[in-house]
Amino acid sequence: MRNQTLSIIFISLIFGFSANAESYRLSISADTTKFDYAETTTAGLLDTEKADFGNVNGLTIRMEPRYNGIYFDAAFSSGDTNYIGSILHSGNPYGSYRSITKNEIADYTFGYKSTTKLDPYGTWEMPVSVGIGYRRWLRQVGYDELYDWGYYDVGIGLHYAFSPTASLGIDANFRQAFNAQMYENLNGYTYKLQNVHGYKITVPFEYSISSSISTFISYTYDYWSINASNIVGGYYEPNSETKNEILSAGLILKF
Repeated sequence: MRNQTLSIIFISLIFGFSANAESYRLSISADTTKFDYAETTTAGLLDTEKADFGNVNGLTIRMEPRYNGIYFDAAFSSGDTNYIGSILHSGNPYGSYRSITKNEIADYTFGYKSTTKLDPYGTWEMPVSVGIGYRRWLRQVGYDELYDWGYYDVGIGLHYAFSPTASLGIDANFRQAFNAQMYENLNGYTYKLQNVHGYKITVPFEYSISSSISTFISYTYDYWSINASNIVGGYYEPNSETKNEILSAGLILKF
């Protein structure tokens, strides 16, 4: 229901932007993720979730200004990862238990973006953005674990146009989370996650087919760090890291 509501909001924003903006771009891409998640203590690994490209797939929709204005994006993905760990509280070491985990991930960002031409011809451009986001990860490991948090997002990039039709860029986004938590339905506990932060680096290549349509491919490295949570009912959520790589291919419609 939450995803449906956010999708309705996103569609409304599309019509609002297109009605009021001089130049906007709507991009839609198919994504595949190389998944890499690990929980650790000072003694070493507790468990990992891994999957190669082709197992966790999804799509991203983004509305953004050509130069200055409000932007919004929504990314959805799902798929299976390989769990390696141990049975909860069994005392057995990492690697003693293996299974398949189902995952659902949603990520939304809303903010303001401004792009500056660094030379008179527009060969070099520098986009800068400030926004706020929300991330939700449902992890099914025999029971449900739901991680979610809001986050502040600051981005900067550098793009170079080889020609009027082709360009290559690099974009870096730095994120600091707030209200980070993990809810699990095994005991019904909610854990407050500490000092959640991360960054995303994207390298896009774009090729214009016409004045109104472009194609693009991109590589993204998406990193999150989570410190150990508070203790609830004698349990806690350990330190963890997400180091996902995402390959995307899609179309850009220019208004």
